[in-house]
Amino acid sequence: MRLTALPGWVIGDAASVQEEVARLGRLTVAERWAATCLCARDALWALRQSPDPERALALEDPLPESSRVALARLRARRTPPA
Repeated sequence: MRLTALPGWVIGDAASVQEEVARLGRLTVAERWAATCLCARDALWALRQSPDPERALALEDPLPESSRVALARLRARRTPPA
């Protein structure tokens, strides 16, 4: 049997992501910092479990071209410190 339409309870990917991160946009600076600390703690735990933590730390994802362009644009707009 083939569905012609999704059930009403199904939402699209974009709506799902927006719903999931909406709460994060309302966090205070202190709450964001606490969440950052929890992420860092979990990352350290994962590194300690790794058989080769140095290799894990050395891994680096390259920046996408769109990010390079955005960074160049932001750096060009930046005013030098007085």
